[in-house]
Amino acid sequence: MKFNLLQPKRIFLASIFCVNLFPLAGWAVTVQEVPNPRKEYGGWVTDMAGILNDETEAQINQMISELEVEKGTEMAVVTVPETSPATSPKTFATELFNYWGIGKQGQDNGVLFLISVGDRRVEIETGYGVEAILPDAKVGNIIDTQIIPRFKQGDFAGGTLAGTQALIAVLNSEQSISENQVVYPNTQISPHNTDSGILIVLAGGGVLAVVVGSAIYASRPRKISLAPEGYTRKSQGNYTFLCANCQQPMAKVDKQRIQFYLSQPAVTAQKLGSVKFEGWQCLSCTQKQTGDKFHLVAQESRSSRFQQCPHCQELTVTRQQRTIQSPTEYSSGRQLITDQCHCCSYRYQYEEIIPPLPPSSSSSDSYSSSDNNFGGGSSGGGGAGGSW
Repeated sequence: MKFNLLQPKRIFLASIFCVNLFPLAGWAVTVQEVPNPRKEYGGWVTDMAGILNDETEAQINQMISELEVEKGTEMAVVTVPETSPATSPKTFATELFNYWGIGKQGQDNGVLFLISVGDRRVEIETGYGVEAILPDAKVGNIIDTQIIPRFKQGDFAGGTLAGTQALIAVLNSEQSISENQVVYPNTQISPHNTDSGILIVLAGGGVLAVVVGSAIYASRPRKISLAPEGYTRKSQGNYTFLCANCQQPMAKVDKQRIQFYLSQPAVTAQKLGSVKFEGWQCLSCTQKQTGDKFHLVAQESRSSRFQQCPHCQELTVTRQQRTIQSPTEYSSGRQLITDQCHCCSYRYQYEEIIPPLPPSSSSSDSYSSSDNNFGGGSSGGGGAGGSW
């Protein structure tokens, strides 16, 4: 549903192209100010940035409603002009997720698809109950392949729709497989119901093929060209590396060979799991060169648990959270954030506000959100993000 901060909509769309030239402080919105679509109109979409057309919004609402009815999974799609005064779009996403309570209470099977136009950032937040189905790497792959390329072309409606479809395809296919349910047909087949049975089987097979195909498409490897020698940093994902000179697939270098080239902060990051270092070599081009040459690739974890140390310039900082004052339904809480580097003496502490808890609901155990509210789920910060 549209909750535009600027009217008419054309003014906002035109201003999208100026986000790098003019500040958007006047468009700041807090978590508490974002309209809850379940309460507003019983839907799943809040389009504060005004980037979705009515047809796309209706499609997304319909798809999520079907997902919620069939699987019990709740998903919210939210667009905002920007996420300040939150410290980051990721923080905003986590706070909004928990403020609304997306997902069923006790199952935590919720997903938040947040788009911040002013920050040029996408954040997909997942509840505890779907992190196994949608791990950070898979979410990141959907962002990189289905959403960001369309956003870069200015197709916000198309990118939002494609991202929602990919997420739902994975949720449907993975949950169906994990449930391991087998439906046995009626063993008494008469000549009168043979044709209808065949049609049902064909239709079911077609739907399954579309769902599985969508999931495979979303998780397919991305082809990346690398120079025979060099250094590249990328977010963790499923990649196929090709030589930029001859376009032949590159071979992975033995781990022991790359250790000599890693700095102490890099070694620390590797032990923490925040960065995975790999060496890739073109066997064809290497034969024409002298020395032990390869391309070093650093794949950064998408987890928000790791931060870059300002001294080491590497992802060697981990974040710990300690609740100082617990929130209630009527008041905010406070938590102490501690960033600690595992390679040097860097340490930084600050406090953050915890949003009030969502109102309790007696019907939160039900699979249906007929009370026009989310079910009381929570998130611990799982998911991934990307910029365009």
